[in-house]
Amino acid sequence: MSSQKRQSRLTAQQKSVLIWGLVALLVCAAMNIYFYSLEGARGFYLWYNTRMLRSLILMGLIPIGLALLTFPLEKLKSKLPSRILRWVSIVASAVVTLISVGLLAFLIIAPRSGTIEPAKLNLIDPSKGIIAQATQTQASISSPQWQGATTGQDEQPLLRLSISSDAHWGVSTSNASARTEILQGIAAHNPDAFFLLGDIVENGSQSVSWNQALGDLEALIPRVPIRPVMGNHDALLGGQYAYKKIFFPKGFSSNSGSPYYYSIDAGAAQIIVLDMLWGTEQFGKRQKDWLEKTLQAADPSKPVIVLSHCYYYGSGYDDPTWGQPWYDHYQTIPAVVPLFEKYGVDLVVSGHNHYQEYLEHNGVHYAIIGAMGGISDPPPTYFSPASKWMAVATFGWLDLDVTRTELILSFRNEKGELIHEERIAFRRQ
Repeated sequence: MSSQKRQSRLTAQQKSVLIWGLVALLVCAAMNIYFYSLEGARGFYLWYNTRMLRSLILMGLIPIGLALLTFPLEKLKSKLPSRILRWVSIVASAVVTLISVGLLAFLIIAPRSGTIEPAKLNLIDPSKGIIAQATQTQASISSPQWQGATTGQDEQPLLRLSISSDAHWGVSTSNASARTEILQGIAAHNPDAFFLLGDIVENGSQSVSWNQALGDLEALIPRVPIRPVMGNHDALLGGQYAYKKIFFPKGFSSNSGSPYYYSIDAGAAQIIVLDMLWGTEQFGKRQKDWLEKTLQAADPSKPVIVLSHCYYYGSGYDDPTWGQPWYDHYQTIPAVVPLFEKYGVDLVVSGHNHYQEYLEHNGVHYAIIGAMGGISDPPPTYFSPASKWMAVATFGWLDLDVTRTELILSFRNEKGELIHEERIAFRRQ
């Protein structure tokens, strides 16, 4: 065989190895691009930057890197090292391609393939708003069970909301009995709306967890108007598809065009729901511009209440495993709080941290209510300067009454007992 033919054959082999490597790189890139396009995936990477997540990104570089290493080895007198490395590169390309295709198929199929059992819930369509109950009576909020949320006869609530977060159905560490008592208490209180601020389930890609949640909600709170908000656990591994199917069905719409953030006309108040899962990963220009326009256009005679899963100011601790700070959120405070303060938001209610807490900063009031049954966070090692009151390892919910002149916040334990109350005179022009 002539030298020219041998060189031609070697070049063809090198091209073949490079093609294998490029295919593996492109398939791996496609898988990662799809994964990080999902709700909450970027936050999952930033807050739990594990070796596995880093490996899934970098593994596509291995085959092409090995293929490129064969070029200098061709200069050796012995061609065996180059030949061996080419085969190693081809095998690595096949493995990376198969892993990437498998993961991509899982991410596409798994969250869409589970069977969600239908449940009869009184879901709130954001575009239709909330209508306060015409038959509301003072007795419903002045009985001994609800003592502490009463107002004068001329200050009867115009709007009554109940709020909780972080139920975490689908994991054994969550407190099912506390969760049941909370739902029973809210049903007995019979508010105009119940907002469940995310982390409804432990893993949003598992239909069995959603079915557990829906079974309890249907059995315990079927008549109360409910608006669930998506949390970071709900969004895991494509869980956004189950969330939309269950809580934002066909026919529902929002003034933002998104099922994850929108404004709700509640009559006596304007309620704004934000898409904040881990932090600001979903808070792009589109949502930020929409939020600013919405706040600019808000009726100055009504209080503005913002709801989200992730918190802003809050006490907490450094995660012992990952070292992440679970307090005074370093992303959300600089990105979103200036808008709250500029446009006079009255109250911001969030979950994510598994505490009950009340905070104030620059005229804006904050409540954290991640206490619906998910395992309690450890005692805080950091106390926010904005904190005014806090309950640790206490399950419960928040009742929020809107009167003509103030917001009345009633923090309750799982038994429905009042554990703290705040009255906020809202700003009106």
